[in-house]
Amino acid sequence: MTDEGRGEEIYGEKYKESNEPIFSGIPTFLKLPEADRDELAEEDVDIGIIGAPLDTATTIRPGTRYGPRAVRAASTVPSPPYEHFNIETGVDPFDHFKVADTGDAAVTPGDTRQSQLNIKDAVHEISEQATPIVIGGDHSISYPDIKGWAEANDYEDIGLIHFDCHADTGEDGLTGFEYDHGAWVKRVFDEGIMAGENYTLIGPRGFWPAPDTYEGMRDAGMKWYTSMDVEAMDLDDIVQDAVERAQDGTDAVWLSFDVDVMEPAYCPGTGEPEPGGLVPREAIYMVREVVKALDPDEFGFDVVEVAPQFDVSDSSSYNGGITSGFANRLIIEVMGSMTLADKGLSEGSPVRPKEPLGPTGTAEATSDDD
Repeated sequence: MTDEGRGEEIYGEKYKESNEPIFSGIPTFLKLPEADRDELAEEDVDIGIIGAPLDTATTIRPGTRYGPRAVRAASTVPSPPYEHFNIETGVDPFDHFKVADTGDAAVTPGDTRQSQLNIKDAVHEISEQATPIVIGGDHSISYPDIKGWAEANDYEDIGLIHFDCHADTGEDGLTGFEYDHGAWVKRVFDEGIMAGENYTLIGPRGFWPAPDTYEGMRDAGMKWYTSMDVEAMDLDDIVQDAVERAQDGTDAVWLSFDVDVMEPAYCPGTGEPEPGGLVPREAIYMVREVVKALDPDEFGFDVVEVAPQFDVSDSSSYNGGITSGFANRLIIEVMGSMTLADKGLSEGSPVRPKEPLGPTGTAEATSDDD
């Protein structure tokens, strides 16, 4: 990772300000510099952003091919463009990491499997030089993401923390295609690089998959916390358990976040919305805490299943919508927690009020005679 330094030293004057309107210019992620995937080491890039605009492995409502474009559009709305000091965690990832947008992996809509292999190769190339952050695309991309990342780093055993409404552990997905978005976890498991004891699913609910699939997961040592478990339990306990399981005897950890884990009132732009999901505060907090506990040099992340045309607030993807804005926020939160982990900190330097929060007890009680 980049030696600790000021954002201005990494990005120049654009760290603090830019005179370009948000609707002008090329909408890279956060309007960050573009970089060719084979030049990340030469450019001293720490984190490589890549889009995987594939949705032909979707089984119900397609449209996540537009996810990377919508998330990039949503990411251009905050200003200034690079400085992103989080008022709660007290850290700015762009004061520590050099991040570049490497564009999209090559996708052929008529050839799902070849597109997935192209995604694997693209993530492999990034992972040889930097930490990959992948914007999907349907959830089938996570198998090539993980495979490319693991092969690039010679990882033999990885941990997986998976936020999702669905288990995605089907033998042949939903309609008999072994590489669809409901089977990618099983494909990773079948590779032999992930043991069931190193896998945790957070947020499943609803009516799929069937009991026999969950029984197979249980027999394999996999663990899951339903959305109702998340609501009922201490979030720190869930995070601690997921992290300990993911790190137990493994070389690295991948974090995969499907936006349909969210309550669709907050993230309507997805192909398979299901009532009863997580609320943003729960998701953001758990993602922050998970990533803070991981080694940023042995880590990868993807956020998937953003389908902007189903988002009630997004009619064009020119500025993104609620769901793509949430995905953008997650990526910045991940990079912020990577920064804290790289510095060995649990918290940055948030600016807090001079007085403690809550009643101070200094105000005089009102007299009954007043």
